[in-house]
Amino acid sequence: MSKENDTAALAKVMATFNFLQGKKVTYGQIERFLKKNFGTGPLIIFSCAKDQELLKDRPSQDSVRISWNKRSYGGLYKVEHVNELFKRALENPKELGKISFQGKDFYLFSSGENATQNFFGLFEMTRVVEESVLKLFNLFVTNISKGWNRLDELKKVENLVHVDDVTGLYNQRKLLKDIELAVERYREFKEVFTILFIDIDHFKNVNDGHGHLVGTQLLASLGELLKTTLRESDLIYRYGGDEFVMIIPDVDGETGKLIGDRVLDAVKNEAFHAGVSSMNKKDSKFHLTVSIGVATFPEDAKSQEEILSMADKMMYEAKKTGRGRVCYTRDILGIESNQQEVK
Repeated sequence: MSKENDTAALAKVMATFNFLQGKKVTYGQIERFLKKNFGTGPLIIFSCAKDQELLKDRPSQDSVRISWNKRSYGGLYKVEHVNELFKRALENPKELGKISFQGKDFYLFSSGENATQNFFGLFEMTRVVEESVLKLFNLFVTNISKGWNRLDELKKVENLVHVDDVTGLYNQRKLLKDIELAVERYREFKEVFTILFIDIDHFKNVNDGHGHLVGTQLLASLGELLKTTLRESDLIYRYGGDEFVMIIPDVDGETGKLIGDRVLDAVKNEAFHAGVSSMNKKDSKFHLTVSIGVATFPEDAKSQEEILSMADKMMYEAKKTGRGRVCYTRDILGIESNQQEVK
């Protein structure tokens, strides 16, 4: 296809594209356009935290996350090829473009950013596409990302009704809606998700011994700490009292347990401070521990009510078996994955 035809095809999709339909639908449509009009291989979108150093050996789940088309990582694309492209994007984010690697030609590009994450895309080139056309495509994708950022800002205003006054986290009402949406995503895209149910150990002793004002200050501080343990795509809520819940999208239970261990260590190693109250005349330092339950959808449940209940049950198992630990369904109940489809 000629440069003029490539440009015309791209201009047509740019003029008619609706980015309000969501990221997964958008990336799917862009991938189909690339394959049909430019004859490319599959599109992969990945992200990394802006303030995180690149790991030397290979990207890990904590440094790079595939946001779209994980199935091609190790599928149609070799893992070592993709990892090398990850490294090149993170080491030289301003020197992207056409890259030849082990006999294959790839196009590596910046696909946008938000406050904390940089996003990149890549696909295999199977025919020549003019650089000017690719730059126009890159502009198209980054403009979509800017539109999503503006929508996110508007959603923040709308979400104020779903924010807990004490911690600034989402509240239980928002949690129940988001679990319902996560179940719908599984039905449509087969994207599993994991729930972490977190409870502070012996928190009643803090309220009884130091007063509820100190307890409230500690809840707010713990909420801030918990937010720092998560990725941009993860969600955290104050469920009620001294209980918190996390939704970890696109992550299985084994990885969820590792995230729970990370949360456990972060809380254990933090010195929390609470100011003056009527019962305590000076600044006090507290060390807290938490008990965490982990459950995964759809392996451990078939509905939004069941998945939250199972994670809650695992949290109580953690308390019964010593507190300050993570309990996952496979470890405690010996549940085997039922591999049944959710209807």
